Amino acid sequence: MNQIKNDWWRIQEHQGIELMLRMNGMTMKDIELVEFPYADDWYNDAKMLEPMYNPSDLWLQRDHKHDLAFRPLETALEKGVIDAMYSQSKVLSVLTEATGKFAIIEDLSKYPDWRLQIANIPAAITCGDVMYNEHPELAVAFMKGMIRVGRWANENKHAAAGILDRQTYYLDVEDTYRGIKDVDMVPNLSPLNLASVERGKNFMLKKGYIKNDFDVNEWAAPDILEQAARELLEAEWKKRTTSKLPHTAGTLQSGGRVG
Repeated sequence: MNQIKNDWWRIQEHQGIELMLRMNGMTMKDIELVEFPYADDWYNDAKMLEPMYNPSDLWLQRDHKHDLAFRPLETALEKGVIDAMYSQSKVLSVLTEATGKFAIIEDLSKYPDWRLQIANIPAAITCGDVMYNEHPELAVAFMKGMIRVGRWANENKHAAAGILDRQTYYLDVEDTYRGIKDVDMVPNLSPLNLASVERGKNFMLKKGYIKNDFDVNEWAAPDILEQAARELLEAEWKKRTTSKLPHTAGTLQSGGRVG
């Protein structure tokens, strides 16, 4: 109901329901959608202006695996208000099923077609246009951190699973590990990722969730990721050559693109 924001949760539910129906020879005409209006007015709460010295700690206070705020339709399903619900991811469905009250009847992740994997895929890192236009150095600094973290996580998947389990919907640490072991944790703008974003954008445009079309490749801001990768490469080059040469070698910058 908050018109300032776009309801990304509903968008993915809408798209996911359409895809599941299609895979079972049905359409939206075969079901009745039940709406659950949500005010989403917490952004206007004066408490949001109070300083948060460590927002991560605040987030860690939430019990992700048992807080039904993350599975808001589960109560309606249990009470019979609805006959079925769509979950944003398989891990959320597993948490619902673990209660012993429900059963998963469809799982889009079991199909080989990548075009069916639309829930939070790819996981996007975004910022506002003010940061991008006026403070790009902040966006670059953030991406440098994400690249470092991603590289560490790729090399230490079990340790990463132990950390991520505190803020994810997997059942436990081992379940988290199984979920991330084949995932490249370093941010990238691969053709597949951009194609996935394009499909999501086209769905939002077609269904009226957004009014204006845009170029996904331009929106993705590859210059930010490239600058972050370049600065990390330069720092590593300086570190390695300093230990081998009497003087630090020249920079790698040539004016050309890294990749």
